[in-house]
Amino acid sequence: MVEILGAGNQIRVGIPMNINAKQFFTNILNGMAAGIVVALVPNAMLGELFKYLAQYNSVFTSLGQLLIIFQFCLSALAGITISQQFKFNGLQTAILSGASVLGSGAVQFNGKGFMFVGIGDIINMMLTITISAFLLIYLGNKMGSMNIVFLPLLAGILPGFIGSLTLPYVKQFTGGIGQIIHHFTTLNPLLMCILIGISYSVLMATPISVVAIATVISLSGLGSGSANLGIVACCYTFIFGAMKVNDKGTMVTLIIGAAKMMMPVYFKHPIIIVALFINGIVAGLCAYCFNVQGTPMSAGFGYTGLVGPINALKFMDGTFMQNVISLLMAYVIIPLPIAFATHQILKRILPGYNDEIFLYKAEQ
Repeated sequence: MVEILGAGNQIRVGIPMNINAKQFFTNILNGMAAGIVVALVPNAMLGELFKYLAQYNSVFTSLGQLLIIFQFCLSALAGITISQQFKFNGLQTAILSGASVLGSGAVQFNGKGFMFVGIGDIINMMLTITISAFLLIYLGNKMGSMNIVFLPLLAGILPGFIGSLTLPYVKQFTGGIGQIIHHFTTLNPLLMCILIGISYSVLMATPISVVAIATVISLSGLGSGSANLGIVACCYTFIFGAMKVNDKGTMVTLIIGAAKMMMPVYFKHPIIIVALFINGIVAGLCAYCFNVQGTPMSAGFGYTGLVGPINALKFMDGTFMQNVISLLMAYVIIPLPIAFATHQILKRILPGYNDEIFLYKAEQ
């Protein structure tokens, strides 16, 4: 870890010899996962509810707007949570957060002023933060009392500038994944549902924004429903995997649907993809069999805040009760026990797959 040796205007940072690349990037992933949960979960949980309640009282309109603004603060919040992983002091935290905002692309100039255009690109955000954190550690206390003058330039503005240069290319990478998923929509409906279910199950717990992909390619209808259930499959995979080895707080967060918090676990133990793949297939089959549909904006939420089921309900024929039963079958009754069975079977037959690989450590 980075050891803070002093305070005041001088930043004294000791870099122990046992810090390595693996620990460095684990800190980045852990901090990013925590930042994503803090920024996105409130709106995911309450956004739809406040939209509904807004017709009765305007205070819920204001609360809904605040949820969105808070969500847009992801880049700054991620900078703070990652700084905490490295035990940075206040000045270093401010610099890292500033670099994160610059590199995220969340704030853009529209010709008249600056405006938020979303939460930003998470991959590019991580790239920028990585450069900034490395510079903060490397520079340490080399400039003495001049740290407060030059560190914001060297470890804040410079990484932010680099991030602004890499942003278009990172967006192309995300767009490329989107085009592959878009190609799936041209296939046979059953095959399309399975492939999209697998894709979203596998991608959910990565830095790639599944919501952004759905929005860019205008994923709708069965494709959106399959994506939604793919996210549900991802959540169930981590819920059953983490159940015996994690604390209540982690489990509640997973049950809410914040599977992205498991990014460090997923990257450290990629064998988890086997369970995600199998459960993704089940998700696609459920979407096809029960005609679960949706919109581009509902494709990336799973069951969080009931965004997916509520939107799917709008596209279903039949009586209200029949539709609710179909949604329960697709979202809970079929995929939940299959995800449990998949976890239990893989523990017995797949070497290296066990409960311990799902252990989430917020602190390293």
